[in-house]
Amino acid sequence: MAIALDDISRRLPIGFQSFEDLRKVGCLYVDKTDFVYNLAHSSKSYFLARPRRFGKSLFANTLRAYFEGRKECFDGLKISNYEKDWIKYPMAYFDFVDGDYSSPSTLLFKIRIVLREFEIENGIQFDESFIKEEFEKDEDKSEGKKMSYRFRYDMQTIYEKTGLQTVIIVDEYDNPLITSENLLESKKIYRGFFSVLKSADMYIRFVFITGVTKFAKTSIFSGLNQPEDITDDANFSAICGITHEELIDNFTPEIEKLAKRQGFTFDECIAELKRWYDGYLFHEEGEKVFNPVSLLNAFKKCDFQNYWYDTGNPEMLMKRIHKSYYDFKHLVNNVLYPKDGLKTYKDDDLTTDLIPLLYYTGYLTIKSYEPRTRRYTLGFPNNEVELSFLNGLVNEFYRAPDDVTGFLYSDFLGDFFDGDIDSLMERFQALYSTLPYANDNNEKYLERDFQNVIFLVFTICGQFVLSEAHFSKGRADAVATSDNYIYLFEFKMDQDPQIALDQINAKDYAGRFKKDSRKIFKIGVNFSSKEKNITEWKVEE
Repeated sequence: MAIALDDISRRLPIGFQSFEDLRKVGCLYVDKTDFVYNLAHSSKSYFLARPRRFGKSLFANTLRAYFEGRKECFDGLKISNYEKDWIKYPMAYFDFVDGDYSSPSTLLFKIRIVLREFEIENGIQFDESFIKEEFEKDEDKSEGKKMSYRFRYDMQTIYEKTGLQTVIIVDEYDNPLITSENLLESKKIYRGFFSVLKSADMYIRFVFITGVTKFAKTSIFSGLNQPEDITDDANFSAICGITHEELIDNFTPEIEKLAKRQGFTFDECIAELKRWYDGYLFHEEGEKVFNPVSLLNAFKKCDFQNYWYDTGNPEMLMKRIHKSYYDFKHLVNNVLYPKDGLKTYKDDDLTTDLIPLLYYTGYLTIKSYEPRTRRYTLGFPNNEVELSFLNGLVNEFYRAPDDVTGFLYSDFLGDFFDGDIDSLMERFQALYSTLPYANDNNEKYLERDFQNVIFLVFTICGQFVLSEAHFSKGRADAVATSDNYIYLFEFKMDQDPQIALDQINAKDYAGRFKKDSRKIFKIGVNFSSKEKNITEWKVEE
C-alpha cells in the first residue's frame, strides 16, 4: 500500500552524535553554530555541565567539525556568515560517553587509545625515552602524569612541525568517575593527565569539556588550568536544548502532525509539549529550553510519553539517594536554595547536599530568583521529569525481591477508583512486606519511608496527591482525590488508628470539601515499627 505524502516524516536527528553524519543525511538541525563561533573566538578553555541526553555530545562534535575545518558541513548555517578561515587544527577527542570505567585501568587504556590515534593522525612516532628523564624527576609518578608528558610531547612536536596548536575536546568527563569502583585512583589519573592543560598551554588552541555534574571538577582541573565554567552563564543558557522560538521555527510541521494525531489545536499541542518537556532554566536571566531528546521522540512517535526515564536516570544519583535521609516529598512543592551554593558546588564525597546534584542531573531547575536573598526556588522542570524521578525512586528503594511478583499499579488504581479501602490497604500491606528498610533502626526515618510509599503509589498512579496538606487547624498527612472520592489519610506509628481518625475530625480536615459532591473517606492508619508494616486501619465516611 502506498504511503500518503502527509505521512512521510522529515528526518529527525534522533541517535545522532556526529554532526558531520547528521548534515550528510539531511537531518533537521537546530542551528547552534553561533555559540560555536562565540566560544572559538572568545576564551580558550571551557567547561559545560548539562543533564544526560541534552545535546552535549552533538554540540561537542559540532565543535570538532568546526576545528577540523569541515566547511561543507556548515553551509547555510549561521557560522558561515562569520567564519572565513576554516583552519584544520590537530584534534584530540576524548569520548567518555559510553564504556565500562569501573576499573581505573580502563580509563588509562582509553586515554592511551586516544593518544595513539592522535599520533597516527599527525604522523608522530612516540619515543618514551624523550620524556623518561623528565618524568622520573617528577614527584608524581602516576600513570596519568606519564600520559600527560606523552601528550605534551605530541602537541609540542606538531607545533614545531606545523605551527598549529591542538584542540582538545573531552565529552562526559565525569562518566569514568561516576562509575569507578576506585574513585581515588581514577581521580589521581585524571589529575595527572589533565595537568597537561597547564604545562602545555602554549601548544593548545582550544579546550572544551562536558559533563553531567561538577563532580570533582575543581580538584581535577585545578589552579591555572581551570576551564571557564559556562554552565550557569546567561549567555550560554540555550547552548543545549531547544528554545520556544527554535521549536516554532524548526518543527512546525511536526507540531501540526502531532496535534492532528492527538486531536489538539496547534496552540493546545504547544501547551502540552511545554507541560511535558519544557521548563529547563540554567540561569535566571537565560532562556527556558525543552529537553531535545524527549521532544524529538514525541514528534517521532506522535505521542506524549515519559522518554526521560529510559535515558536520563543517572545511576550515581540513585546511589546517593539510597544513602540519604532527604525527604523527597518536599521537592513536590519546590525548594529554596542559595545561588552561591549551586555555583560553588563540589561533589567530591557522599556527604554533600543532594539538591545541587538533583539540579545538575536535570531533576530540578530554576523556577524563580530572589536577588535580595540570592536564593533560587527550584522545582521539577516538567511532568516527564517528575514522573521519572518518582519511578526511579520506586525502582531503587521499593524493589521487590526476585522471587516476589512485582506490584501492578493498575491494581491499586482499581481499588482507588472503586473506593475499596480494605482492598487498597491490603495491597499496601503486601507491598510493605517486600520492602528493604535501610533506615529500620531509626524511628524517624522509618516513619518517613512508611509515608513515602503511600505518596509514591498514589502519585505514580497519576492521581492528585497533597502530602501533608495544610488546613486552617492543622495539616493532614495526605489527601488524595479521584473523580468520585476524596481520601483523607492520617498516619500514626504504634498507635490506635482511632487516634488518627479523632485528629482528622478534631482538626476538621474534611471541612474544606463540604461543598464537594464526591464521597469523603477519613482513614486512620497505624504502622507498626516492630512489624514494619501496616497493622490496623479505621475508616469513616
